[in-house]
Amino acid sequence: MTQQLHTTPEAARLTGIPESTIRSWLSRHPGVFQIDVHLVVDEHKQKLWTEAGIELLHSRRATKNATEDDAEFDAESDAPDLLESLLEEDAQRLANEYYRQLPGRTLQRIKQMRFNPTPEQRKIVELSFRAALNAGTEHLLLPTYQPMLLEGGDETD
Repeated sequence: MTQQLHTTPEAARLTGIPESTIRSWLSRHPGVFQIDVHLVVDEHKQKLWTEAGIELLHSRRATKNATEDDAEFDAESDAPDLLESLLEEDAQRLANEYYRQLPGRTLQRIKQMRFNPTPEQRKIVELSFRAALNAGTEHLLLPTYQPMLLEGGDETD
């Protein structure tokens, strides 16, 4: 699924923020708007706004009445909120990617442990196989079955 991208004039229409203000924010506060998070640059060097970028513009407008003379826009005072939103977004992406890759990576490690184990891994695998075999044959060692097994009888006696 491809991400919806918006030109700066479209971003201005969507947010109600004048296009000149958006361009001013971009040039005066480049650290606030992150490439590949809030906007992308296409092959023609045109800046296109992502949904996260549109949301950030909306939040800027909500916290500060957007005007063309936005000399008071202070990126440093917004840094904790911006950092928190970026951390939350990145943490969610990392968690999603972790769980996408976990099954494949686990299978790789299992194969490695079976075919080229370290001494410690060899012990773990041997113990695991023994435990599995014991669990599968444990019912043969129960007292009620021992006489039948020794006498060669079956359960229908």
